Amino acid sequence: MATIRVFQVGDELELSNLIKCVYDEFVAPDYSKAGNDFFYDFIVADCFVDRINTKDNIILVAECDNLKIGMIEVRDNNHISLLFVDKHYHGQGIARELFVQAVKMCKMRDKDLDKFYVHASPYSVPIYQKLGFHKTNEIQEQFGIKYIPMEMMIA
Repeated sequence: MATIRVFQVGDELELSNLIKCVYDEFVAPDYSKAGNDFFYDFIVADCFVDRINTKDNIILVAECDNLKIGMIEVRDNNHISLLFVDKHYHGQGIARELFVQAVKMCKMRDKDLDKFYVHASPYSVPIYQKLGFHKTNEIQEQFGIKYIPMEMMIA
C-alpha cells in the first residue's frame, strides 16, 4: 500500500529519476529529440525545488517501502503538469490516489474550484479518461511536446 505525502526538499533527485525512467519507456518514443530535451530540462532535480518555492505548485509523492513510486505536480491550483507512477506499480490505483489527494489540497485553497486541466501525452490519455477527464481538442504540439488538452469537472 502506498503512502501519499507532500514533497519535501531532498525528494527531487529520486523523483527526477523516477519520471525520466517512466517517460523514457512510455512517452519519449513518440516525441522528437527537441521535445524530449525540453521535457528533460523541465524535470531536472533542482527545478522541483525552484517551482515549489517560487510558484503556487503542489507536489505530492507516493511511497512504498521507502521508495518513491509515483508523483503528481499541480500548477495554478488546477492544472496537472506531471503525473508519473513507476511501471511496477501501474494498475494499482496510485495515480488515482495522487490525483484525489491533489484535488483535496487544491479545493482547500479554493473552495470554488470546479475544473482540472491537463495537457496529456498521447500515451496517458486513457489514464486520464479513467480519472474522468475528457478531450477538449485534438492533438497539439508545443516545444516538440505532443499533447491532447483535457479537462474534468470536479465537485
